[in-house]
Amino acid sequence: MTLPATQRRIVLARCPEGVPAPADFRVETVGLVPPGPGEVLVRTVDLSLDPYIRGTLTGRDLGHPPVRPGDLVPGRAIARVVDTGEWVVAETGWQEYAAVPAASLRPATTPPGVPRTAVLGALGSPGLTAYATVTRLLRPTVGDTVVVSSATGGVGGVAGQLAALAGARTVAIAGGPEKCRIAVERFGYAAAVDRHDPSWTEALTAACPDGVDGYLHMAGRAVLDGVLDRLAVGARVVLCGLPEHANEVGGQTVLPAGLLMRTRAVVHGFVVYDHEDLRPRFTRRVGALVADGRLRLLEDVHEGLDAAPAAFCRLMAGRNVGKAIVRVAPE
Repeated sequence: MTLPATQRRIVLARCPEGVPAPADFRVETVGLVPPGPGEVLVRTVDLSLDPYIRGTLTGRDLGHPPVRPGDLVPGRAIARVVDTGEWVVAETGWQEYAAVPAASLRPATTPPGVPRTAVLGALGSPGLTAYATVTRLLRPTVGDTVVVSSATGGVGGVAGQLAALAGARTVAIAGGPEKCRIAVERFGYAAAVDRHDPSWTEALTAACPDGVDGYLHMAGRAVLDGVLDRLAVGARVVLCGLPEHANEVGGQTVLPAGLLMRTRAVVHGFVVYDHEDLRPRFTRRVGALVADGRLRLLEDVHEGLDAAPAAFCRLMAGRNVGKAIVRVAPE
């Protein structure tokens, strides 16, 4: 293929204050840099938007270096190797082309009938997060009640389905009636609670009459407090996302020590990089579930690289429904 002399990329324009805004990012046109020794040139096709990116903008992410104003915004994507046409998953950043180490690439393969973009969601890091939290830490058994916040997002949608497949009764916490409808109708939650409703804690009590045996937390402190007040004895809690910390708004999240002692609950802090040993098993299991229709996907797709800043801000404000993806180039 004939390569352009220039390409577009998105850099950080200024450090966000609170929830990111589109003005925190800037589109640039730069020369196309050829690959160096050990590198290949790839073209970005589908760009994944993930909450960890917010941590890189303030230097708080454990797996990526800090991003400063003027730096390329990081991100992984499904891409095509320019020389061979091979489909791969690569750390491209928010740009149209990237020269990346050949050794860092992995094939973007999915089971027959499964869309390729699943490798960014249910079969990617969000899916591994859901699989590890459910199978290794929450460990639901038949009859348990498992609550998931941010229940229709890239992690929550998968986690709720995996917990239900393990025999648990699943309860979603989501923002708004439409997300609650999607949680029940698409992801199979037994019940859904709208955290924007002033009486949401009463609704949660009604949905969990025997208490909460497992809780996957990816919401604000008020939601965490509301769920912890309803823990059953021996409950398992996984702290997977703290959006108020990520966006640097509000106070610090504090755990109620007395309540945790009284319920003998176990609280796990979750970092996905600690669970890479599960990836082969996760890929086989979740790949099979998606392929045979027992695990359903939902994607929040945006068109064009220019859409990435607004789509990311939507994600960090909790307005996305499903896995957030930006289609940078046609397949």
